[in-house]
Amino acid sequence: MTNQQQSYKARFLGSKQGLLFLLFAALIWVISALSEEYTSVVPVHVEIENDSADVILLDTHLHIDASMSATGFSILYRRLFPPQLALSTNELSALDLDNPVVSTQYLVNSYRQQFPSRNDLNGFVDNAIALPLTAAVVKSFTPALAAPPALAKGYQLTSPIQINVDQVTASGGKENLKHLDTAIFKLINNDIVKEDFVLKAILLDSIVALAQWNTTEIEVRGTVDRYSDVSFMLPITVANAPSSLDIELASSLVELKFAAPLSSLKSINAQDFRAEVVYKQTTTGQFPVIIYGLPDNAKQVVITPPTVSYLISE
Repeated sequence: MTNQQQSYKARFLGSKQGLLFLLFAALIWVISALSEEYTSVVPVHVEIENDSADVILLDTHLHIDASMSATGFSILYRRLFPPQLALSTNELSALDLDNPVVSTQYLVNSYRQQFPSRNDLNGFVDNAIALPLTAAVVKSFTPALAAPPALAKGYQLTSPIQINVDQVTASGGKENLKHLDTAIFKLINNDIVKEDFVLKAILLDSIVALAQWNTTEIEVRGTVDRYSDVSFMLPITVANAPSSLDIELASSLVELKFAAPLSSLKSINAQDFRAEVVYKQTTTGQFPVIIYGLPDNAKQVVITPPTVSYLISE
């Protein structure tokens, strides 16, 4: 090639016409190359629908690799927009839920049923695919509060807190639920309480995430009153003693102290109570003092002395 021809070629390739020629040539080459048939690995997206009560889905999406033979255009399209294969858990009822694995031949058959016009699938890369599901387990729990309502100073519950449900039920994976022993709820509003209350409590987020619950909210009720301390000196009587024995106690009186609601203190007096020791052979030489007549809402009960020594004469 002469210098003049080389100079003309360089000028042509550097011109707009030359650039358009190269682009057109490259386009023709790409079209030709993509028109050829290839075998390549492309992703297939599996969407799993749970329509079985016996199964819990850990994930609804699964990505697996498949070998496909198609034109370069088709391979490129399938890589950009992977095929979507739909499965339902009801179709997989014969699975071993302790080891949920599906054969790729099953997936091949499903693919060809859902895309009957395609003949591009050769098979899947792996022989078996682990499915993101587990056996469903149903378990019941007694609801418990993470913390009781905050009571104002001097106020106490006059009876145990009442919860509107005895049990809450969870449905979830066996691994998640087998280590869970308690359904713990936290109060939505934990303001200082000075009166009877009805409060809402919600299940802790960390526990909600473990399963599907029949309820995540409960109602908590309680009665509250201002408490005050009261004390009485009570005589001690001896019960169950044989008539042939003369039992002398080291102390004939016992002091009873407790806290009770102000609303009930007006009706409480010493005659409501009885302090008693029960005669029986002991190795300690002491009888425990038993108090009868304490109201159900009594708190912080203190008996002084809690036991008394004795002397027996026949």
